[in-house]
This record gives sequence, structure tokens and C-alpha cells, in this order.
Amino acid sequence: MPQGSHSLPASLDCAEILDQLSVALALVDEANGRFAKVNRAFTASFGEPAGTFQEWWAHIHRDPEALDVLRGDWTDRLSQGGQENIESDMHGMDGHLHHIRTQIQSHAGHLLLCFVDLTDNDNRQDLLRQALAEMETRSTTDPLTGLLTRRRLEEASASEMHRFRRFGHPISLIIADIDHFKLVNDAFGHLVGDEVLVEFSLRLSTECRDLDVIGRYGGEEFVILLPSTPLAGGVILANKLRQAVCGTPFEAVGPVSASFGVAECLTDESWHDWLSRADKALYKAKAGGRNLVVAAPESVFDDHHIKHRNRLDRLTWEDGHCVGDPVIDAQHRQLFVLANRLLQIVREAGPAAELHATIRELSQATGRHFRDEEAILKALGYPRCDQHAKAHRILTAKLDALSSQSALGSLPTAKLIEFLAYDLVDHHALGADRDFIPWLRVGARNDAPPAAN
Repeated sequence: MPQGSHSLPASLDCAEILDQLSVALALVDEANGRFAKVNRAFTASFGEPAGTFQEWWAHIHRDPEALDVLRGDWTDRLSQGGQENIESDMHGMDGHLHHIRTQIQSHAGHLLLCFVDLTDNDNRQDLLRQALAEMETRSTTDPLTGLLTRRRLEEASASEMHRFRRFGHPISLIIADIDHFKLVNDAFGHLVGDEVLVEFSLRLSTECRDLDVIGRYGGEEFVILLPSTPLAGGVILANKLRQAVCGTPFEAVGPVSASFGVAECLTDESWHDWLSRADKALYKAKAGGRNLVVAAPESVFDDHHIKHRNRLDRLTWEDGHCVGDPVIDAQHRQLFVLANRLLQIVREAGPAAELHATIRELSQATGRHFRDEEAILKALGYPRCDQHAKAHRILTAKLDALSSQSALGSLPTAKLIEFLAYDLVDHHALGADRDFIPWLRVGARNDAPPAAN
């Protein structure tokens, strides 16, 4: 088994994290079923694994029937970020039988396995959640700047575009590109170039709001997503960013400038077309002499028609959010109340203990809602029950990770807002949950359900 992690994709290069944690963790290559990496806690508990994961599984249980839990469709249930939980009795290196919960997640062609010893469960769940939270952070943030990755940025843009089309909230984006960055690398070296990228990202982050979404799109190019912001607001912020970059010399290399392209999302426009218009504006800024802000001229909103809404202020429940089931609608309202309480704590810089307690309350309410909703949909014969339940498991895992980070005092404000606004509200309550409305209506009429798409 390879001892390093150089053969793993960047998002799974977590050797240091794996070895520092006291919970047993392992990575398995899905293509060949062999272990790619295990941490010290794993070898202390089970020794060095031999053969494939399934062969090791059969050996560690010393019971042929143990393989039954790995038969069937368990690999399908891991697709799209799902999680499988298996409880079984496993033989450890100490010669004793341990009751273990094995949690398996699939990501980037690998299985992440976490082994939680339920015979000594006082602090292992917290360790597990800490590991999952750090793994989630590694897969969604750029390791150099700490900003979002291109993939996570595109996911956030899809959510905001959905919000724009459903509720009419404007959204703009800024593309920022450091001028003559190749000359910086050539003159000072790539390590100094990395320092410039880090300082550049910090200057952008300082000027942006908590609800703005900033990502490193590639090389020296950065993209900033501006929710509830028309074109005019995007231009104002881009000029503030330009001045923040060129106004003060960089510590490592002296004066640095950047060029900016701004575009507002148009009705029925794709992400590619929207980004392309901003990129063309950026090209004009470069061609015009650099250290400039250029905006694509098209706009849906103006100062007379835009009703500015800041999602950091409030998530507003509207009658149009109802799906038609009294239980589900009442629980959705409760989730909005708890989400708004969290936003108020963040806005007022409330105590960390209160923030954590409210996140735990939201987690409990979300768990109850998911269980009730799945029971209702199952009774209706909703054909996508399994997919919906899988989405619930993903949201639960993310909320558990946020709870662990808040308990450790390391929860970024933007990450909490991102989860509440994008994942829980836009993607799920106002997105996926809209798909089963026809079945609720048919169920109320006691008619046959409509054909599944």
C-alpha cells in the first residue's frame, strides 16, 4: 500500500489530517477496491489492511455473512455525496470484539471510511464530525487562498440564478484579474507569486459583504458573485476593489493593479453566457490599459425599479413558499424562524455559545422535518423518495459539520449564510421540495398519482 498521498486527487490530499486524528480513517480506491491510505489510528485498531476492502472486511469480521451488508445497491446509495452507515462487530488488534459503526462516503473516485467505536463513544462522534468538517472544507476551498473552488462557485451561481428567476432578486458578478501577473512570477518566483495571490484574495474579501461569494476561478483570476445586487451596485464594488488593490503597495513586490469585468445576470441567460459577458468586459479593461473597471451594458434592473434586499438581514417567508401540506409548511416556517434567529446572532455578533445552541436547535428541527416529510412522501407514493431522502442525508451531514465547527469556535460567518441561503432554503425548501407539489395535490383529491418524469 502506498505510504504517501501523492497519487490522490488534490481534494483528497489529507494525509496530515488523517494521521493527527484519533478516529480510525481510511481511503479506498473505488476503481480497484484497494486501500490508498489509512491513518495511524486505523493501524492501531486493525493493523495494516491486506487485499481489497471487501477481502479485508470479510477477514476483520471473520464471518462470511458480514459481506451481506456490502452486497446489493449500497454503492448506488453513495453516489452524489451520499453516506452509508453500517454497524457490526469487528475484531481489533487488542484481540477483543468491538461494536463499530462504519461510515462510508464517496468522493472523487475514492471511498472515505470512518470507523466509530460505539463501545467507547464519549468523544469519538465529535472527532468524526471534526474530520468530516475538515474534509468538506478541503474539497470546497482553494488550498492557497482559502476562497471557494471553481466547482463550489458554480454551484452557488446556479442557486442564485434560480433565486433571480423565481423571485426577481438581481444578481451580478465581477471577474478580477491581476495585471501582468506573469511578470511577478518571472521576476520574483512562484513562491512570492503565491504570496501576492494570498494578499490579493484578502483585499478582495475585506471589501466584500458576508453574503457575497468569492472564489478563485483559476490562476490569477477571481470571480465574485453578488446576490441582491444590480449592475450599478456591482460597478461600485468593483471600483472599491480596484482601489483596494492598487492603493497600497503589496508587501512582497510593491505596486500591483488589477482589471475588472462586471455583468448582471439577464433573464433566461445561462451561466456560461453570463460569465462570457463579464469576461468580455474584463478583456476590454485589459485592452483599455488595465487597472480599469468595465461593465457589460445589459441590465434588467435600475435604481427606480430595484427593491434592495440584503439576505444577511432576513429570509422572508411568503405565501408562495407553501407546498400545500400543513405539516410540511408549518415545519418550513419553523426552519425559516430558526434560520433568521441565526442570522440575527451573526449580524449582532452574539455569543458563540448562543450561536452553537441555535445551530443545534436547527439541526434537531431539520431532522424531525426530514423524517416527517419522507414519511408523507412515501405514503403518497412519490416516485423520487429515495433521491429526496439522499438529499436530506447530504444536508444533515453539512449541518453536522457546521455544528462541529461552531463548537470549536472555527465557523466562518459566510459558510453559515451559504448553507442557510443556498443549501437549505434555495436548493431544498424552495427548489427540490417544489417537485412533489403535484403529488400532494393529487393525494388531496385522492386520485391516482401523475406519471413520474
